[in-house]
Amino acid sequence: MAIRVYSCPKRLLNGPCGGALEGACEVDGRHCPWTGLIERVPLEPWMLFEEHPLLAELEGLVESDSVPRSSAFWRKLTRGKAFTVEFPVKVVRSSEDLLRVLRTLEADLVTVPDNPLGYPHFDPVAFATRLKDVGVRAGVMPHVTAKDRNLSALASELRTAQLFGFEAVLLTTGDWPGLSMPSRPVFDLDSPNLLRLARLVFAGVMPPGQRVQVESRPRVAGTMNPHYRPGVEARRTIRKIVAGAEVLFTQVVARRESVLSIREVLMEVEEKTRAEVPVVVSLLYPLGDELKPFLERMGIPTGDEGFGELLEEVKSLDAKGGVNLILLAETLGEWLSLWEEVKELVREVFG
Repeated sequence: MAIRVYSCPKRLLNGPCGGALEGACEVDGRHCPWTGLIERVPLEPWMLFEEHPLLAELEGLVESDSVPRSSAFWRKLTRGKAFTVEFPVKVVRSSEDLLRVLRTLEADLVTVPDNPLGYPHFDPVAFATRLKDVGVRAGVMPHVTAKDRNLSALASELRTAQLFGFEAVLLTTGDWPGLSMPSRPVFDLDSPNLLRLARLVFAGVMPPGQRVQVESRPRVAGTMNPHYRPGVEARRTIRKIVAGAEVLFTQVVARRESVLSIREVLMEVEEKTRAEVPVVVSLLYPLGDELKPFLERMGIPTGDEGFGELLEEVKSLDAKGGVNLILLAETLGEWLSLWEEVKELVREVFG
């Protein structure tokens, strides 16, 4: 059984996206039609899952999964020691800048973000391909969002991710692009169906039914929003696990209560599904008082804790996963300086 909500601006099929801040839609400020429903309906969460019609048809063509790509990231993840770093696409102006970052970067995985404010910038999959081309020592994980891409375009990006040897892909619905530019937003898939599309492509089934040879595939990552009520987020998370997520990356965490919320969500997920999915917690550095009003406006609650305290709190989760580090810098020089400050602190805590 599936339930449809027709008043969602993004036309999502399977519950609220990450842009329903305190129940208010990021698009027009109205109450999100999904947030209350997902808690009220007395059904198991996977019973609400609705597939894109083409994906349901393609699943019948899958013969077997391909082999997940081995990586230091995944080995560290299973021990709760993964250390990932968001590549500073904002400060890169040339190929030399890119190489300067790579010469100093030490991480298990480099993530290539989609711009959360919706402005055009480097395409994450294209940029990740460039990182592979120059020989980055760490694994590579581009963010792939359904924002402004139809199913055909998304399938092409996922095929690129598989072909060029990425260690992982992070899949999410994406922000509303019309907030910053007068463009026509396209949301052909929501995040659960995007996750399902990835598993199809990585199994060698391409729309509209073509088979391709696949020897190995990236790990499939979804997102978690620890700022939603745990009951809502647990249901969103279960739906993503059912769709194929093997690891979850959180939105930015800036207070202790958000880390505790992650624990609550994981407990409910494990109770309902018996699944133990690793979680990588995203932290900002530096986390000064001047940044907190900006984070609050983005729907990220803040507290009095500093970066080091949050790092220790994440470690106390004592679960599979690790930390995703995001350095806030306006110039390459500033980013390199911050990196030297913080890298040893993270290594000391997570080994």
